[in-house]
Amino acid sequence: MLTAVVLAFAILGLAAAPANAHAVLVASSPTDGARVASAPATVTLTFDESVRLVPAAAQVISTTGERADEGTAHLSADATTIVIPLRPELPRGGYAATWRVISADGHIVSGSVSFGVGQDAGAMPPAPPNRSGQLTLASDLARGVLYVGLVLAVGVSLVCRVLWPWALALARMRMLIAGGWASIAVATIAHFLLQGPQSLNASWSAVLTGDALSDTLFSRTGAILVLRAMLIAALGVALRLQRRGSTSVLAVCSVGVALTVAVEGHAGVGDQAWLATVITALHLLAMTLWLGGLVTLCLAVLPARRVDNLHRWSLIAFGCVSVLILSGEYQAWRQVRPVEAMWSTGYGITLSVKLAIVALMLALARLGQRRLDPRTLRRTVPAEIALGLAVVAVTTALVSQPPARATYGPPVTLSAPLDRRSAQVRLDTTRRGPTTISVKVLDAAGHPIRATSVSGTLSSEDARIAALNVKFERSADDEWHSSNAVVPLPGSWTLKLVVEFSTSDAIATAAHFRVW
Repeated sequence: MLTAVVLAFAILGLAAAPANAHAVLVASSPTDGARVASAPATVTLTFDESVRLVPAAAQVISTTGERADEGTAHLSADATTIVIPLRPELPRGGYAATWRVISADGHIVSGSVSFGVGQDAGAMPPAPPNRSGQLTLASDLARGVLYVGLVLAVGVSLVCRVLWPWALALARMRMLIAGGWASIAVATIAHFLLQGPQSLNASWSAVLTGDALSDTLFSRTGAILVLRAMLIAALGVALRLQRRGSTSVLAVCSVGVALTVAVEGHAGVGDQAWLATVITALHLLAMTLWLGGLVTLCLAVLPARRVDNLHRWSLIAFGCVSVLILSGEYQAWRQVRPVEAMWSTGYGITLSVKLAIVALMLALARLGQRRLDPRTLRRTVPAEIALGLAVVAVTTALVSQPPARATYGPPVTLSAPLDRRSAQVRLDTTRRGPTTISVKVLDAAGHPIRATSVSGTLSSEDARIAALNVKFERSADDEWHSSNAVVPLPGSWTLKLVVEFSTSDAIATAAHFRVW
């Protein structure tokens, strides 16, 4: 069985190309907000990782709401670029290309870019409503149920078999383990049924439709869930058996289920995906055993006033905590870059909350370890379980968010010298992809002054890009704003500006910044 599990993961792993979790649009042609003289033949959308195109989810619409695309959108050979064919000789007007794709980690990403043919892009029709919002919430809830089920079925069962076999004779423990297994099964079925409608931006009515089911079944996520279902079935058989060898089968199935959870999420894509998947699975198993042991203590060992094997449990708990700390450090290093992303992104903040709760659990565990007597444990163990449930809830929220390294890109304000004057440059984001650059020209005292024109280019030695032209348009308050700026790759970038005050007064300057 172990060989079969490893082989299945090898097949799934080969299907996952190196990528960053959650696809990010890094380039488009035409660029967002561009004004083109003649109608293009296609619209191309390029992402920073391979994606799966949702059927009929990439289209081009005019400002009047008419379809401007023709034929079927398709992906490039490396699956990083969507190509949308357009109707020939599009009339003058504004257009928006909308898309909905599935990232390599299974998360759904959507967006749009606008452009104008012979005119400015103009106001676009409202984006289609998000009909799958409730399904996304239900899917997140199912993920939390899965984690709880792993604690009850895997953690409790393994700890009982190794340390306190007599506890398996208790009716409440058998019911708890059975409920945990049922939770894992229900959560997996729910995930399978909800994935398709979410990718199609459909509602509850589409859950059991053929389109939604086939969309999931023939996807990478569907293959992982089918493998998980097979492992869950074997896990259920192992839980019922008490004969020699059943514990080993239970352990192998538990490792397999943990690997399916890991490979489906952030760990399954990006650099070092194999290593990250294994470490994430170890992280999940360590938390499962730790919380499962605490539940067993609370519901079986302490009520029976049994003190046998408490020292062995203390050693196992210490091992679980050690694995949690080491694997957590690796996960944080991989997903939170740079360090500033820890407190400036949703992922980083959520991870900080999780770390704070785990720190409280460790403090309580240390208190209980110093005095391994039933009285102390009756006070600390229920509190640890409550905090453990909080960790499960926060983890559920954490895995549904894009990693910090995929979203970090704070706005930045720079100053470029113009002799006795200066140019105040602001980028609304330093994340790779489209950005808006604002330039305000100031005198020596810092007061805004008028410039007749501003032009610029973007270049990067790190990205090996010599020059990308940037067009600026003046606003009513004499501030200049870019209309088509794109920084497609991370690294150090230079914005070169030419600010003209009159036909005889033009100054060149530059500002340097980092793109993430």
